[in-house]
Amino acid sequence: MKNDLTCGVVRDLLPNYIDGLLCVESQQAVDRHLASCSACADALAAMGAQEPPPEEQAREVDYLKRVKLHNNRKIIAAVVCTAAVLVTALLTKLFIIGAPLRPQSVEITETAVEGDTLHLSLIPAGSASAFHGWHVEMENGVASIYARDVLVSPLYSSGDADLEIPLEGVQEVWLGGTSGQLVWQDGVAISPLALELLDARAPYCGDPTALARIAEILRLPDRLGSYTFSLQTDKHPYGGTLEFADRPTHEQLNLVNCYNLLTLALVDNMEASLFKRPAFGDSPDQSMTVNVGMMLDGVNETVLPALVEEYNAANGADWEPKASIKDYTRSPADLQRLLMILDSFYQTGLTTRGG
Repeated sequence: MKNDLTCGVVRDLLPNYIDGLLCVESQQAVDRHLASCSACADALAAMGAQEPPPEEQAREVDYLKRVKLHNNRKIIAAVVCTAAVLVTALLTKLFIIGAPLRPQSVEITETAVEGDTLHLSLIPAGSASAFHGWHVEMENGVASIYARDVLVSPLYSSGDADLEIPLEGVQEVWLGGTSGQLVWQDGVAISPLALELLDARAPYCGDPTALARIAEILRLPDRLGSYTFSLQTDKHPYGGTLEFADRPTHEQLNLVNCYNLLTLALVDNMEASLFKRPAFGDSPDQSMTVNVGMMLDGVNETVLPALVEEYNAANGADWEPKASIKDYTRSPADLQRLLMILDSFYQTGLTTRGG
């Protein structure tokens, strides 16, 4: 049979020939050339290789393939195990461990005191959340409510809780610890409205943004319709005036009275909180206006004692009026009592959420 491979070609093929990487036809061609060419045979011997038996080459190639397959399987198994561990850790975090309770993630639906026990009913603020591990920790007269916030699952399908907290020796109850939300203090349940208003307290009535903030918390823009607001800060009595373009309803006037009293309490130097409205009467002419409202001295001497007396009579309480309405901003409990007093008389829903 004709051997058509030159010495140069054969010597280029010798490394692959030694490793057994040539196809059958090429290997046979090299074998024929080596059998007839002593120079190429010597070159093969100089490369430190002998003509490998086909069976040994097959075994070596098969071994390498098995090693490669084994390594690939190990790599795949390691990747799968790592992914499984990460997914398991994530699912455990989301559905079992969760995160510490945040006050904004729950709603308090009921607060009641029976004897020396505070009863709280809580529900999740969102449908995707559930809670577990509810417990109360006591320290230095402060009771803190804790829980874990997880995603809803068959394991934890609800976040509702009915808690009973002994009040003996307790001055405050907090949701989520003292960095969370105060829910009870000094004998009264604290509403979110009281906390918002206390946070809006301002030193000067000359700050229109502070007064606007109080109005927004009470939702005056939504509930009173069209009105304007003016300030008097150049002389005593320092204060502000709401002015209505239309005659307000009885319910709106009650809300304005609450706003007047609350601004007197919450703004340190405010001495007058007034409003101007068209005069009532049968005439459609609204050009006549009436200036009414609250002066600080009159509130402290007459209005506040009368409101407290009215509250006590309606609720069987024995509260004493404070010397000044501004004293009701000393603590959340004091401001909550003021809201309860105002709501009892004016019926504006201040003890629920400002209406």
